[in-house]
Amino acid sequence: MLLAHVKKELLLLSRDRGGLLVLFVMPMMLVLVLSLIQDNLFRASGETATRALFVNQDKGPWGEELAQQLEATGALELVTKSADKKVDQSTARQLVFRGDFQFAIIVPENFSTRVGLAAERSVKAAFHEQQDMIVPGQLKIFFDPTLRGVYRTAVTNALARGVTGLEIARKSAALGRQLPIELKHSLEKQFGPDEVNSVQLELPQLSGDWARQTLIELHEESSYPAKYTTLPTSVQQNVPAWTLFGMFFIVIPLAGTLIRERQEGTMTRLMTMPVSNGSLLLGKILAYLLICLIQAVLMLMVGKFILPLLGTPVLEIGSAPLALFFVAVSAALAACGYGILVGVVVRSYEQASTFGAVSVVIAAALGGVMVPVYVMPRAMQDLSVISPLGWGLDAFLEIFIRDGDLVSVMPRIAALGGFFILCLFCALLVSRRWRRGV
Repeated sequence: MLLAHVKKELLLLSRDRGGLLVLFVMPMMLVLVLSLIQDNLFRASGETATRALFVNQDKGPWGEELAQQLEATGALELVTKSADKKVDQSTARQLVFRGDFQFAIIVPENFSTRVGLAAERSVKAAFHEQQDMIVPGQLKIFFDPTLRGVYRTAVTNALARGVTGLEIARKSAALGRQLPIELKHSLEKQFGPDEVNSVQLELPQLSGDWARQTLIELHEESSYPAKYTTLPTSVQQNVPAWTLFGMFFIVIPLAGTLIRERQEGTMTRLMTMPVSNGSLLLGKILAYLLICLIQAVLMLMVGKFILPLLGTPVLEIGSAPLALFFVAVSAALAACGYGILVGVVVRSYEQASTFGAVSVVIAAALGGVMVPVYVMPRAMQDLSVISPLGWGLDAFLEIFIRDGDLVSVMPRIAALGGFFILCLFCALLVSRRWRRGV
């Protein structure tokens, strides 16, 4: 009898082409589109070097030195040509305004001259404790008007680091030239010009290379176990997140099936047969559990094989396939339990589609599907613990990123299982009241 219920559910679902579209095609499109979008977002926010136009109009050597300093930061990839033609200031402005590039850096013609004079004057002013009028060299930056503030800040910070390196190099070179002169003047004041000139002085020369020597080194080290070197990527965030979102969207076809059976009298006829409510619900659960697991496999395969062809990192699924299977099953059960509860409680298909869709979207937003939890406001982070999608996402990330195993994800599996049991218990209570005519 149970197999007959499962076969009936699968047969009904196979006739619903729209339902199949919602269950399989739409979640895969979500994974593809949103993973590609957020991969580009990760790149723009500093995960990889950002491309920028670089127009060097300077005739001296320090425009090129600035380019080297900027690329040495690792945050910028400088582009000097467009369509195999060298870019000038006017073209750079047009390309940025058109949106082909987010920003351009313009080095003016007299850059080396101004920077050299400014360095010499600043060193002399430091020795003589006076404030000379210093005219610094200026750089122009053209920003895309649609660029958000956070990206503009990241770019200006990278530019500031490169400029700081060039300033230190120029000041140290000026200091190396000025220091012997100042030492000689100091000796002449103390011993007189004749005494100093009568002795052949060999004043020390300061090399400019000392300014480039690193005194403090930043060493970045992952907090993940040494045996697991994969770092989190946009794909590892998005694929499991939108996989869960697609699985929980099964609430609409599952609740719709229950409502149609009630409205068409199928449920009434089934209740007159010698079968229990539990058997009816279990048949639906097994059928839609199979659908959810097929969804999960398809979307994980998208992250593993299709997204890398489009330029994103490959999805690393960790080294605990058994734990991954149990997480997927528990998440699928939670989605099925919620779908059954909605289908039993609401009175019409319109209510089910509206309430089910909105509630899943809210749970997805709270659980970190749309935006990672760590970037949310503190109040929203506290609320995220009530979202079953958040539990499932944490379990997937534990396996994908932190080398988790079945033991480490068991609390989240238990939470998803408890959510399923609670939903099923509430659905059984409501269905029993209906069967008794209450």
